Amino acid sequence: MGTYKKGILGSFSGKVGTVVGSSWNGIEYMRSLPKKSSRAPSDLQMMQRAKFGLANGFLHPISSLVNLGYKSLAFKKTGYNLATADIIADAILGTYPDFEIDFSKVIFSKGGLMGAWSVLGSSANPAEIRLSWTDNSGSGNAKPTDKAVILVYNPDKSQFVYNLVNGAERNAETDILSLPAEFSGDIVQAWIAFMTPDKKSFSTSIHAGQILIS
Repeated sequence: MGTYKKGILGSFSGKVGTVVGSSWNGIEYMRSLPKKSSRAPSDLQMMQRAKFGLANGFLHPISSLVNLGYKSLAFKKTGYNLATADIIADAILGTYPDFEIDFSKVIFSKGGLMGAWSVLGSSANPAEIRLSWTDNSGSGNAKPTDKAVILVYNPDKSQFVYNLVNGAERNAETDILSLPAEFSGDIVQAWIAFMTPDKKSFSTSIHAGQILIS
């Protein structure tokens, strides 16, 4: 696949003869039409397709969050692409076709901001989760005004809940996230990251464990 500048024919999109023209982030591309293959996919191809399907299905509901959480690293790729690649490389257990997500290895953001220290999760009230941490403001680039971002996933209901607007500040050392009433009695997976108030810088998220919701 090659890039091109406007030439004698100018830029174009769609199929023309045996080539396809398109653009991404202002970069014009031209590529050959893929050739159909009569070969059956190999075991490795089938395995990779299964992993991709599992990762994509898991991340799709939070695509806007991971695009933002990986934004500082996204160069000629979306944050979602990078997050998917990380899931496939590090967070899938089992042997084909019985793959599953290793929640302890999942990350929804990756960046240079200082992360959370000594994270603990609990649920003392119905449909509510509390995460606490040690205030590490002043360590590296950590500031007391950095905002907590909490992500919760309910495997039984295949539902995510997260906060991206009203997260507690780093120096608050705790934050509470309200959950749907039907989450009570379920075990959920939780993660936490910090972001700067302008949402331009994120820490690499940390798995806060699995928590039984009251």
